[in-house]
Amino acid sequence: MLHCQGCHLPDGSGTANKIPALKNEAGQFLHVVGGREYLIQVPGTAQSSLSDSDLAKLLNWMLETFSYEQLPADFAPYTTEEVARYRHYPLADASAVRAKLVASISGEGAVEN
Repeated sequence: MLHCQGCHLPDGSGTANKIPALKNEAGQFLHVVGGREYLIQVPGTAQSSLSDSDLAKLLNWMLETFSYEQLPADFAPYTTEEVARYRHYPLADASAVRAKLVASISGEGAVEN
């Protein structure tokens, strides 16, 4: 509630044209180059007061709860070490990075992982 639901809402639906949905969306980022890191580096995640371990658990819970059907077949849960490696490089322009990743997801951009 304190770290995500205030903006993304308790059901993960987000707010149209303001806050991206997690529900049926977040797992799609794991299909494109840079998407996995993006979920760690987006400022709300990277700058969370949660420990690396708790943040890894939260990301895994979020993906499995709100976007299970969109996860790749070979989904590997986030680890504490992975979160620690990427969260110290938060994105300066998360919206621009998100736009590029969404273009990749829709087939207009980068190659899949």
